[in-house]
Amino acid sequence: MAETEAQYRLVVFDELDEPQPVRDLFASVTGTHPTDAMQWVARVPGVWPKPLDEKQTRKLLDGLFELEIAAEAWRVDKFPDLGLPRTVHVAACADEGFRVHGLRGEPTHWVPWDKFELVSAGLIDAEDEFRAVSPPSWLAAINSGARLLLGRNPSRPRRARAMRISRDPVPEVLLVRREPRITFRIVASKMNYAYLGDRLCSSSAENFPIFLADLCSRATSAYLTHPTREMLDGDVTAEDVFPDSQALLDYSLHRLLWSWYRRDGEKKDRTNST
Repeated sequence: MAETEAQYRLVVFDELDEPQPVRDLFASVTGTHPTDAMQWVARVPGVWPKPLDEKQTRKLLDGLFELEIAAEAWRVDKFPDLGLPRTVHVAACADEGFRVHGLRGEPTHWVPWDKFELVSAGLIDAEDEFRAVSPPSWLAAINSGARLLLGRNPSRPRRARAMRISRDPVPEVLLVRREPRITFRIVASKMNYAYLGDRLCSSSAENFPIFLADLCSRATSAYLTHPTREMLDGDVTAEDVFPDSQALLDYSLHRLLWSWYRRDGEKKDRTNST
């Protein structure tokens, strides 16, 4: 049987100062319409959404190298997968490691701190809530009574009006461990912070930064994403807000790949200098 041709996923790491040459490169090599290519280029850094054959991959890597843009390719069957994150509701940051508990308090995971390779926090945008607001029953009764006294027909009941209630973004953090690779997800508003003890505050908004600082101070070998560092510094901006949890997961995978890419580059530099 003929071997199936290998397919690759292409990852671009750098932000683009001049997007048009990159658009032209991808449109030329992949046959993608320039408008569609530009829509993707506008979101770079990122992963090209479609698998590529070896010839296309080499042309794209060579072209990006000439444009001085950091990129790499992974065989599809080797491309990392963060899997479905395991949502954690009860956990503790101990000196020896990260302890996860089940809903009944039973220990389910114990992760030594040196096993974590990524801490990725961000704010997840929450859709505004719409609640039906009906007139108080006594108000309807008074109106009906008054209309009857005046000899008018009772008014038709008004439809309930929807009131828009704005909701603040909710902090989340993804923890990626290696060997085996498992992704833990902690949502600030759904986390039990009892392990904080005397440091426990009255709200998740106050407890989450303490918890995040505990994580990052102990997981010293993990790569901290830019939004994570900004949340630690209390300097969060609109760029740290993600439309949903999947967007944070996609971003976290890209940052994990970048951390490996940077680490391998540093190893090569050290080898060349010796």
